[in-house]
Amino acid sequence: MLPVYYINLARRTDRREFMERQFDALGIEAVRVDAITPASMPAALPDRHNRHSPVELACNLSHQSIWAAFLAGTAPAAVIFEDDGLLSRRLPALLAVLADGLPDGVDLLKLETCGHGTRLSQRREVRIGDFELRRLVGSHFGTCGYVISRRAAELALADAALNDALIDEYLFSRNGPMIYRARVYQVAPALSRQLAGDPGRRSEPLATSDLAPPRKVVMDQRGSGRKRWLHIRQNARAGLLDALCFHRDWRGLLGPRQPIPFADD
Repeated sequence: MLPVYYINLARRTDRREFMERQFDALGIEAVRVDAITPASMPAALPDRHNRHSPVELACNLSHQSIWAAFLAGTAPAAVIFEDDGLLSRRLPALLAVLADGLPDGVDLLKLETCGHGTRLSQRREVRIGDFELRRLVGSHFGTCGYVISRRAAELALADAALNDALIDEYLFSRNGPMIYRARVYQVAPALSRQLAGDPGRRSEPLATSDLAPPRKVVMDQRGSGRKRWLHIRQNARAGLLDALCFHRDWRGLLGPRQPIPFADD
C-alpha cells in the first residue's frame, strides 16, 4: 500500500482525533506529520516570500516536508491529507487499486472536491476500479487530499519558484505550473472534502481554519493599476500555456465546467 500522511498542528488535538477516528473506521494506517509553524521557519524565509502570510508559507512547507520524506524512501507515490478533511467510505477501495502506485501517465491525482466545477479533459479517460480519472485542464483549488508521484514531487522540489504560489495554486491551478508540467488528474467521484465545504458541518469548531485571514493591503491608484496589470499578465500566460499544452483538449478547455461530486453525497 502507498504511505498515507496527514498534516496536523500540535495544538489542534480536536482535528487529530477527528482524522484518526476516520482512518480507524476505514482501516487505513496514516502517519501524522506535525505541521510547520511560522515560529519554526528560517527567519529570512517569510521576507523572501512576502506575497504570503507566514502561516500560508508554513502550510506550503508542511506539504513539502512530506514530499521530501517520502522521496527518501522507496514508495512510488504518497497519499496526503490535511486535518480538516471529510473522508469518503469509498476511499479504501481506491487506495487498494493504487497499492502499486498511480496509473501510467498520471503524476498527480486530486482526491478532493472544493464544491465548484472545473474543466476536465474530454480526450483521455483513465478508469481504475469503479473510479474515473480525468486530466485537469482548469483550476480546482484545495490540497485536502491528493496522491503525488515521485516524478511530481521531484519536479516541484527542484523548482526555485515553488513558494511563489500557495500550495493549491501551485499544484492545481492555471496560476501555477504543475498542471502544465505534469499530468494532473481528478478522481470522480471525489473522496475527500474540507469540513468548511460541507453544508452540514461548516459551522462546527472543527471546520475553523488556523490559517490567518488574508492580509489587508492598502494600495494607491498606482498600486491598484499594477495589480490589474499583473492579473492581465497571468491570464495571458495561462491562455498561452493552455494553447500549447491542451490544444488537443479544446472540448475540455472551451466546454462548461463540470461538477465534481463527493462520493458520499
